[in-house]
Amino acid sequence: MESVDLSKLISQKLVRDVDLSALEIADYDFSGCVIDHVVFASEKQQNREIRNINFNGAQLTNVSFEGATLINCDFDGAKTGLTRVSFKRCSLSKCRFRNTRISWSDFRYTEVNGATFEGSTVDFCDFYRAFFVGVIIFRKSKISNSSLYYTYFDEGALIRKENLIRGKILQQNKAAYKKFLVDWNTYGTGMRKNEQNRISDWSPEASLKSRFADAEDIYKTLNGLWTSKGFLGEANWAYVKGKLMERRRMMAELTGNQLSFSQKLKNLCLILWNYLCDYMFGYGESMKKMILSYFVVVFLFAYLYYASPYVSLHSYTRAFGISLKNMVALSSAEVENVSPLIDFLNIIQTTFGILVTGIFGFILGNKIRNQ
Repeated sequence: MESVDLSKLISQKLVRDVDLSALEIADYDFSGCVIDHVVFASEKQQNREIRNINFNGAQLTNVSFEGATLINCDFDGAKTGLTRVSFKRCSLSKCRFRNTRISWSDFRYTEVNGATFEGSTVDFCDFYRAFFVGVIIFRKSKISNSSLYYTYFDEGALIRKENLIRGKILQQNKAAYKKFLVDWNTYGTGMRKNEQNRISDWSPEASLKSRFADAEDIYKTLNGLWTSKGFLGEANWAYVKGKLMERRRMMAELTGNQLSFSQKLKNLCLILWNYLCDYMFGYGESMKKMILSYFVVVFLFAYLYYASPYVSLHSYTRAFGISLKNMVALSSAEVENVSPLIDFLNIIQTTFGILVTGIFGFILGNKIRNQ
């Protein structure tokens, strides 16, 4: 295709079924165009560079920029839509996607440098091994049903918890993840190929089985990212999510055949410990769970003292008072030297009370520091 032919199509606002990979298109204005089944760059090209293109308000469907270097390209605009667009192995420098609607698009192995996704809506996109460096703005953007597995965010890439719709990632939703894996060839950018452009050796079933392990890695990566940036509240939230995914991953491993009996037994112990840390202390993040656990223990030991034949107590209220004092290592005459069993209960409760008080101080300090 010649430049004059392309200019004619642009003036008609419809560019369809053409290959522009051999055409120099720097400084072209595709704003408001419908762009369908168009190749701007192909996987066979080397060092294809596309500069200063305006796609503001355009509708891009089944479009390939694969392997190209895009510099200062404008995909801004609430009317701009990108569907089944391949940026695989691209280098995006100073490109803009502000308020853009992006769906079923491929950002695998892409390096994004100094871009903005502010206010954009991203749905069913693949950012596997994408590399976000420089100042990347995600403010008010909404990311859903998109894979962030092995996605690297540099210190300047300001992705936040608020960018994740409903505070979840793709791997937590089995139905959406299955749709993402199975239907990619239909709704996405075609057959999945790896970085060497060979068909990837993977199966949707294996990916579904490992989804909790993937989710664990993603949340722990976000935890480290947000901790380094000082977003401590969000880092702690990601830490808790990572521990929950760790438990789900270990539970899934119990049903498989990959682990030996001894490894499964070890996993079972770790799962029980994970449950205990979650429901009693919220992994050190929940003041509500910690206080509730404290009083559950007080009421439980109060009942044991009240029901014991070795202790003469006239009311449960008095037993509650004794139990409450035991939590802070203050013994009462009614439960001193009455029987080895009661002495043992006193020791257990006092030890637990000291530990819980220490954890309470840790959680409170965390809450104050994070505010």
